[in-house]
Amino acid sequence: MNIFDGNTQGNRLEEPLRATERVRSLDQTDVLDRWIIGIDIGGTKTLMLLSSEKPGSEVRERKVPTCATEQPDVFFKWLFDEVAKFCRDSGIGIELVSGIGMGFPGVILDDEGILRSAPAFQWTEQDIRPVIAAYFAGEVYLDNDVNMAAMGEYDRGAAQGHRHCVMVTVGTGIGSALILNGQLYSGQDGAAGEIGHFIVGDEGIDRQYKASSDTFGAFELNTSGTGITQQARRYFTDGPGNTHSLLHSLADGDISQIEARHVFKAAEAGDVAALEILEVPLQYMARGLANIVALLNPSIIVVGGGVAASNPDYYLNEVRSRLSRYTALATKIVVAELGNTAGANGALAAIRLKVLQR
Repeated sequence: MNIFDGNTQGNRLEEPLRATERVRSLDQTDVLDRWIIGIDIGGTKTLMLLSSEKPGSEVRERKVPTCATEQPDVFFKWLFDEVAKFCRDSGIGIELVSGIGMGFPGVILDDEGILRSAPAFQWTEQDIRPVIAAYFAGEVYLDNDVNMAAMGEYDRGAAQGHRHCVMVTVGTGIGSALILNGQLYSGQDGAAGEIGHFIVGDEGIDRQYKASSDTFGAFELNTSGTGITQQARRYFTDGPGNTHSLLHSLADGDISQIEARHVFKAAEAGDVAALEILEVPLQYMARGLANIVALLNPSIIVVGGGVAASNPDYYLNEVRSRLSRYTALATKIVVAELGNTAGANGALAAIRLKVLQR
């Protein structure tokens, strides 16, 4: 029996394949492996990785544009159509896929199945596990994309061999994930690691400020790529910036086109304006990491995201030099190794662990 039935209305299952049926068919075909899939679902791109359940197996990759929709049923019909194509193109029988891990750009608990704080997916708060079960009857693991990225770095990236590690992503916003004593820590509501709401100084805080899950926190406003970009543009429109700055030429003379990557490139070249713009973001990032070190005592902090990736040596060296002022505890600060594949690798690692422990 095929898990996917293209002849049924809406591509739903008439009789989803049960675990006992799958195990029996596998027992009858000893030469075949069971397979797992890790999926990193982004607002614009979705990355899938296919591998055997066996650790260290070869990994196959497929990337497709994300079908972002307000209807979970429509989204998962699309997703599992793509999964079926991936398996077919890889010469893998879909009935041999025992589990799928999925990372989402939002807050979600595996044992609850409700996606929250996900701007790219404005779904009504509901348990999406029954929707998934209509298309796939194997094991499923759900988590947010930063947690999955941390699992990926822990499993086969920069955090290998570190049982106490923290991943911090610095991009459009700020995210974090915690692996403590070898286990992912999600917190009560799945929101552990939301360091975008750290308070490390007064910038971004005024009498009107009120934390909200739908808006950037004070830390994000100052340290994210978005925050740095906004500060740089204000520096030239409302501050002391002038046309002599390297930033002006990097943006082709258009202040509205300055981005965080330009600021780091100019700062590395010694541009005074860029150095002034980055002083608060770098200082606040160092303070935020110092708070993490003091509270959790990790052996390593892995920094990922577009900001760090744009100029990793300069960025990390500047953060490390400031961090040494705030903590005496030894913690490695390193750049992420897996790049945009970290989330899918983490989803693969998480579902592998789940199916092998069942």
